[in-house]
Amino acid sequence: MGVGAVLNSSDPIKKTNQQRALPGLSADALSLLSHGCVSVAGVQLSGLTAAQHLVEAGVGKLCLIDEDPKALSSAYKALGFSQTEILCRAWKIDGHDADSIFAECDVVIDGLINWQDKLLASDVCMQIGKPLVHAGGSGFRYQLFTMRPNRSACLRCAFPMAGIDDVPLQPPEHKPIAAVLGMIGAWQAVETIKLIAKIGAIQGNELTKIDWLSGEFETIRGLDPRKDCPDCGRAPR
Repeated sequence: MGVGAVLNSSDPIKKTNQQRALPGLSADALSLLSHGCVSVAGVQLSGLTAAQHLVEAGVGKLCLIDEDPKALSSAYKALGFSQTEILCRAWKIDGHDADSIFAECDVVIDGLINWQDKLLASDVCMQIGKPLVHAGGSGFRYQLFTMRPNRSACLRCAFPMAGIDDVPLQPPEHKPIAAVLGMIGAWQAVETIKLIAKIGAIQGNELTKIDWLSGEFETIRGLDPRKDCPDCGRAPR
């Protein structure tokens, strides 16, 4: 699928001025945001919502990645007109060229469906030193984790440390309701904005579990790199 770059139908100067009025979003932060590049790995779940919020926030470049060309086409159309440069790549993540595909971006968003793909994305991001904004789960229960090389455990280590030992081997049979995906994608977008613009607190060693049915939120801290792990224990510095 080709590369697209189109102009915003809204007033970009007005939007920038409105964002600049927000506490913490200085001119320098907005400049970093406008020059930032994000890879969205998977656009069939929370990834599309995250991409929409990033476009609205004025991120300079998005690379949409999915193994389904039809999903990519739908995502590209859903993003509409924007100043953001949008690239689409029909590709299934593997260990051969993922490092080169993620190399140009500042942050990778995990919108992947398959859990093995999520773990592989974690491996690659640790190896090349890229933050991974992870979300995973099913139904009304999800976990959220911003993985930062040198400051975080990788997903393979973080899951058992957080008491998550029932990672499904197969993709979920049912797609979550849009409201749940919307909240997850919005969280991923905010975390990504904070990383690119260098604002706010990003712990990197905390995982949050959310159960929307019970209304319970649990934050698990201390998910630091393990020295004996070949991934998070040896992340590039």
